Amino acid sequence: MEQIRPWPQTPLPRAMPAPVSAARKLEFALACAVVFLAPMNVLKLPAFYFTLSDAFACLCLATMALNGTIRLKPLGPGTAFWVFGLVLMIGALLASSLLAGAVDRGLILSLQYLFAYFLLPIVLLARPWDQTGTLMKVFVASMTVMVIHGIYVVNIVGETNTIFVSGSGRLQGFVERENECGALLALTAPMVLSMTAMRLMKTVVAIPVLILLGYGVMLTGSNTALYGMLFGLGVFSLFTLTPKSILIGAASLAAMWSSLAIPAVRDALPAVFRKRVLIGLESGDLSEAGTFADRMMLNEEAIRLGGEALLLGHGADQYREISAYGNPVHNLYLLVWNEGGLPAMIGFLIMLSGAAIPVLMARRRREGRHAAVCGFSAVTLFAILINAAPHVYGRFWAVPVLLSIAPAVAFLNFGPPKPRHPSIGGKPR
Repeated sequence: MEQIRPWPQTPLPRAMPAPVSAARKLEFALACAVVFLAPMNVLKLPAFYFTLSDAFACLCLATMALNGTIRLKPLGPGTAFWVFGLVLMIGALLASSLLAGAVDRGLILSLQYLFAYFLLPIVLLARPWDQTGTLMKVFVASMTVMVIHGIYVVNIVGETNTIFVSGSGRLQGFVERENECGALLALTAPMVLSMTAMRLMKTVVAIPVLILLGYGVMLTGSNTALYGMLFGLGVFSLFTLTPKSILIGAASLAAMWSSLAIPAVRDALPAVFRKRVLIGLESGDLSEAGTFADRMMLNEEAIRLGGEALLLGHGADQYREISAYGNPVHNLYLLVWNEGGLPAMIGFLIMLSGAAIPVLMARRRREGRHAAVCGFSAVTLFAILINAAPHVYGRFWAVPVLLSIAPAVAFLNFGPPKPRHPSIGGKPR
């Protein structure tokens, strides 16, 4: 029978010299800026993809180097798989791009993926519980600001065909893309529930935040985001089932579905949601669900072309050049397969398995259940959402996934989070 080793005793913190303490605070403040600005894709250079969040990430990494706090195993026991998979994917993309005569695009794409999935984990992960919880709260605050801004530009100002709202009235938000904005909101919802379960966020705060996130998904008019959010919430509920939660969940779903029959409720829903999502949801006809048919045609073409890219692909950003439709396929697995070859897609899957390892190891202990559910719901939801997305090197993709894995890594490194309240009489209050 396997013996479970006790958590290592953490020595009492010693007072640090003032300059060292100030440098550590600066480092963490920069990390908070990275997280808060990550969804704000609009704040980027016009010449190439480098965001304001990236600038703070570079400053934070430099400060970590000076402080000597760079963490060589940001994903704990999953770091080796994560790095190996990432290197395999990037190497295959570079080799394919070299063969296709698209070396410049191959280098650019590889650097973007390295920044998002190699540097950002070093900046954000393997931090102690207090910092991990704060970073998650900062991200939720950023998403809340984006939804409130979206309500303003869509419902109050009535913008269309702007940087924040598409010509059809769909919210693009600070991400500048409708479906990606919706996917980001979907990834945040199970994180909020997990934070509540881990007592990192109060329920009275989580409920209005979840309502705002749900309404934000409606403003995007994204079928993928809506079903993705329901999936993420379902995964969380499945792994935290209690008779009370089953009753509350069933009653809430029944109430929401029955309320759609009330004309006043339907009229209060965003017009773009009623047009693009609700009709297909009620009829069960996928042809009514946005651009589903068009995406299926691109997927079928990508599967056919993928047969020619078993070892080496067609090169980075070259799919639009070989496609009869002139557009990249909105399925990351098929896109990476076609542009980098089958080894590139295998590398990406290995990288995802590296994210799953700390989650599964945290699940082995009863105290790590909620941290594991937070990471598992994010990784599985991310793996599903990218079936409807092209390249995902955008920092707004990486940050919510990394922050959702962070509690599992913190649990493995430091044990369960300490109670927020002081003890009375030697017993936790």
